[in-house]
Amino acid sequence: MKRIFPFLTLAVILLTSLSLRAQTPKIDLIVFQDLNTIDFAAFAFTNNLNGAPRIFQVVITPEGRNVVVVGKIDWKQDERTGFAELVHFTTEPFQSRSFYNDELGNSNLRIASVDGNKDLAKKNVDKGKPTGVYGITLQLFDDRGNFLSDTYKELSFLNPAPTIAILSPQENSSYDVGNVQAQWTPVQGATSYKVRANVIASNSQSVEDALNAGNPIINDKDVGKTEIVNLGSILDRQWVGGQRIVLAITAFISGPGGGSSLRSLPVTFRLSESGHNTTQVINPDLIRLANLISGQVSQEFSFKLINGQIPVEQIQITDEKNQTISFTDFLNILAYLEAHRESIISINFTAK
Repeated sequence: MKRIFPFLTLAVILLTSLSLRAQTPKIDLIVFQDLNTIDFAAFAFTNNLNGAPRIFQVVITPEGRNVVVVGKIDWKQDERTGFAELVHFTTEPFQSRSFYNDELGNSNLRIASVDGNKDLAKKNVDKGKPTGVYGITLQLFDDRGNFLSDTYKELSFLNPAPTIAILSPQENSSYDVGNVQAQWTPVQGATSYKVRANVIASNSQSVEDALNAGNPIINDKDVGKTEIVNLGSILDRQWVGGQRIVLAITAFISGPGGGSSLRSLPVTFRLSESGHNTTQVINPDLIRLANLISGQVSQEFSFKLINGQIPVEQIQITDEKNQTISFTDFLNILAYLEAHRESIISINFTAK
């Protein structure tokens, strides 16, 4: 029996230690992606913030612990400058829970102190709207000052007024029914794109009326995050040569209140009646390549790729050691990169 008690005591200590470790409070930051309407009130850190726009949610688990949050915002004006501290704040101790930024300063989540760089704040205000990149750092402490956890996220306003434009098909162009490639400009923060297309029934029908008419040939088809798609592969009903088509792309940007949508201007094009290609047959691997490098190289180059204006023979691909890779060998790499885009460090393009 004497051997049992030390063993039980050790087991209790180990279980208690594991339990405490598993329940150590953790802080996480969820930043909303709808940045179009944010103003500087979103970056205010003071008491009584009711009515401020919601730009992020702070998630602290488990709930019910006495904790303190210390936060700061660093600002980078553009890609040529580094980050500088804009503001930092400390809350009074509170019971851990999840909250939104506009709940800071209410009755049970008070700001104890706040300080910042007045010159940088004025520079931000003078710009009229948030611009550049804002880095948000939050640190979690217990009420005795012991560090528990931290988190960091960025809000980018390098493109404060996102737009979306269709690069292909081109307005009033003609395409074979089996070879209509659509490409559009990427939208910052977009989580998916939807494609809508319909037949223009007559010359008297407006483009908008045709686009919104019933029984569309492509009915708001969700194509995910891709920015290039073969329209023939997503048809809801068949189209035929001779028809005049109107096309629009809508980007969905996630955020509070269900997010927002941004639609392109419509583009019209005609399907060839001859049954013969009016554009060059495009290598589907070039479409994959254009999709992979979209946003990393000039839009003109991507456009020429998807329209068959640049053949494979004119493309030379090199690795980081400037060693040439055959296009056949590159296809194996391409398949991997399509599935692991986060592994791409950089893409350099040189026109010749």
